[in-house]
Amino acid sequence: HPRLLSYMIVTRLSLLLLCTAVWVSTSQPDPSSLAFQFPEFPPQKPIMKAWFCDGKTQRNLVEHLRQAQIVKSQAVQAAMSSVDRMYYIPDGYTSNPYADAPQAILKGQTISAPHMHAYALEEIVPGLLKRQKEILKLEDTSQQSIKILDVGCGSGYLTACFGRLFKPRGTGQQILSVPGKVFGMDIHRELVDMTEKNIRKADADLLDEGIIHLRAGNGWQGWKEEAPFDAIHVGAAAASIPVDLIQQLLAPHGVLVVPVGAQGSVQKLLKIERLKETSNLSSDDLRVTELLQVRYVPLVEG
Repeated sequence: HPRLLSYMIVTRLSLLLLCTAVWVSTSQPDPSSLAFQFPEFPPQKPIMKAWFCDGKTQRNLVEHLRQAQIVKSQAVQAAMSSVDRMYYIPDGYTSNPYADAPQAILKGQTISAPHMHAYALEEIVPGLLKRQKEILKLEDTSQQSIKILDVGCGSGYLTACFGRLFKPRGTGQQILSVPGKVFGMDIHRELVDMTEKNIRKADADLLDEGIIHLRAGNGWQGWKEEAPFDAIHVGAAAASIPVDLIQQLLAPHGVLVVPVGAQGSVQKLLKIERLKETSNLSSDDLRVTELLQVRYVPLVEG
């Protein structure tokens, strides 16, 4: 029926636009909204892409993301393949948990589209592997570990993916051999409880073995008691650069992946690398890369 077909097309396009990266942008964040001045971004040609990477199973979904060159590394492919998205979406909220689209959860929040999870992992995992090499060169590694902070953990999917970097499922691929911990937090207690419930469905060993730790809290302030972190991921858009999170990065080489921009305006996914530790942050202390234009729910400040 023509009307039904039109409705299906409009619905599909709407889902693709929500939380979907559509441009590699050439501009830098508005300096007036930042606590310090960032360096200029190198010029890039804008590239527009759209993905239809829906799958029938988790492995099928990840394979489609790999074919689209969104999942590029074996490490990210292994991590995402081992965490089934089906367990991280509330019952009755979707007919296809393997759609490459954001899905509603609770408290007006969403679980990001799979390709956005893949993008975040592809930006973070190489730095963790580099950090592991540095640790393994040390004479005494007994006190060394890798820490990851997941701000706005939502339903817990990406938190579990981070956990699987340290402990594969069954005889799966070992990605990080150095001991590690993942700290997931959300402003909404209901979502933290949901994260724990979801992880216990199929990834309970990550909680039982002390790899994943959860709490409710203000994501803008991070988790100071456990800092510094080798990597921080933020799953909601900050209206401005969250300086407290940058200060909780390990220096050097700590990586923060965060969407920045007010709701309803242009939001940009940034990768911020801390190059050295100083009391007063400046552009010389950081390397900032603008990755994509995105659309995320706002990072709530409690």
